[in-house]
Formats: sequence, C-alpha cells, structure tokens
Amino acid sequence: MSELFAAAELAVERLGVRAGERVAVLHNAAQAPIAAALAAAASERGAELEIMPFPTLARHGEEPPAEIAEAILWADACFAATDTSLSHTRARQAGTARGGRFASLPTVTREIFERAIAVDYAEMTRRGAAIAELITAADSVHISSPQGTDVTLSIRGRDGRNDDGDLGAAGAFGNLPAGEAYVAPVEVEGDGVIVFDGSVAGYGLLSEPLEVRIAGGRLVSASGPAGAWLEATLDAGGDGARSVAELGIGTNPAAALGGVVLEDEKIIGTAHVAFGSSAGIGGVVQSAVHIDAILREPTIEIAGVTVAMGGRLLIGDR
Repeated sequence: MSELFAAAELAVERLGVRAGERVAVLHNAAQAPIAAALAAAASERGAELEIMPFPTLARHGEEPPAEIAEAILWADACFAATDTSLSHTRARQAGTARGGRFASLPTVTREIFERAIAVDYAEMTRRGAAIAELITAADSVHISSPQGTDVTLSIRGRDGRNDDGDLGAAGAFGNLPAGEAYVAPVEVEGDGVIVFDGSVAGYGLLSEPLEVRIAGGRLVSASGPAGAWLEATLDAGGDGARSVAELGIGTNPAAALGGVVLEDEKIIGTAHVAFGSSAGIGGVVQSAVHIDAILREPTIEIAGVTVAMGGRLLIGDR
C-alpha cells in the first residue's frame, strides 16, 4: 500500500464515509493525484462518487462555480482538495447546514497529505479541547511576540472550536490535515500591532516580517510588499474583508513550516490571525475572501492563562 493511499484511507475514515453515501471529491489540477487517492479510498468503502475538477479560483474564500456548489449540496460527505480554500464560502456553509460533512484541504501537497494526517488524534483532541474551552469562557486574548506583536482581541460571547479531524457528525466541517483551536473574534473590537513572521495564505513564506496595524477590529495598514498584496487581496473581497475573522492556535505535532498555510497554521504553539469572512466559523462578516497569516513565536494569554509562550504550547498535554 502506498503512503498516499494510506493517508487517503485515514482521511476517508476521519470524514466517516460509509457504504452507499454520496461523496463529492472537488479538486484543482495540482491536487489531482490526492483527489484520485481519496476517490479510490471512498470507493473501497462502497460510496457513490462524484469527482469534480474545476479551474483555480482567484483567492481564498471566493465562491466556486455553480456546479461545484451543487455538488456540495448533493454530497453526504465532501473533500475539497483545491488551490484556494472553500471553507468560508456560502457554498460550504449551505452544504454543512443541510447536514453534509466537509473536509477542506486547500493548497495541500502530497508531502503534507502523507505526513500530517497520520498523527495521534487523541493527543491533538486533548490539546485543542483545552484551548477551546478556555476561549469560550474568556472575554479577550492578548498576543505578543519577540518580533513586536502587541494586540488585544475581543472574544466575548464567541465559542472556541477544536479542529481535531473528527468530521463524522452531520454538518461537520474542518481541515485535513487538522490541528488547531480557533475562534472568530468580535469584528468591531481589537486594537494593536501584529507582526507576522511565518507565511500568508496565497502569498507564501515571508522573507521579512509583515507588520499589520489593527484598530476597532479592522486592518488599517500593512507593511512591505506582502502587506501591499494583503491589502489588495482583502479589498478585492468586498465589504468587511479587512475585519479580523479568526484567531487560531496550532496543535498538530507533525506540522512543519513550508509556506502552505493549511499546514503552517497547525504547527504546535504557533498562532494565526485571519481577515475577511467569519460567518462560517461563528462570526458575522460574509465577504468573498479569507486570508490567514502565521506568527511563529507568539505568547498568548487567555483569561489570565498563558496558553503559549515564545511558540511553545503550555496547555492541553497529559
């Protein structure tokens, strides 16, 4: 058995695919081998398959073509191995609202797929659950870093979520590879500076720190070439796209930095902050973009508890 097929079998297991279910495998050209492996693994379980290639979209969070949205609604379970993320689209939200299960694998590579899916899920679940519980009970979170980050975000009234790869329940949605605890911060609150030093979704690895200033929960400026790209990409997403959309903390022990945010944001002890659409993860902003960016060495304080320090996770282990 190849490592690719073994990882696909595990992914199909995490999505809870059963005999007779309708399974849609959505993909762009670069992810065709992974899509084929997922389809083969689902077929071995007796699923009814719809394999749907389509052209790459312009940005993460852009709505897919109508036929792709229809396939998501048709499916009991859906894999999206794509160049851009469908996680925050209305199409995904409609599919999970009717009870479909959705695994999002944006910009996944074979190396990432084979390495970061085969992990200790019980341990990852324990880490993420501890963080998510703390988030749910808190009003705010403070993040700092040696690079100059100093920002406070409001999470009052927002539930923490644990993306631990358990996608078997009706309406479940998450990434594969999994591994983060996250929340949609309050969109009209939050002030300070974030210095990203890892990667940016759709842009790649950062060659120099990216300083972002936030006021009232909204990105007001971003530095350097990466900042110019970020601002232009967010503005293309329409109203609300500069709003803080997500704060996440990585929990996957196999994740490593490589410029693919799907994996980079899962590295244990890192933090990521996203801007744009948050309606699909507990917020209220619905825009046509969602861009995550990574802090490699954050210190994160939630409700007086230091969750991570200098990029080292301090909560959730045995």
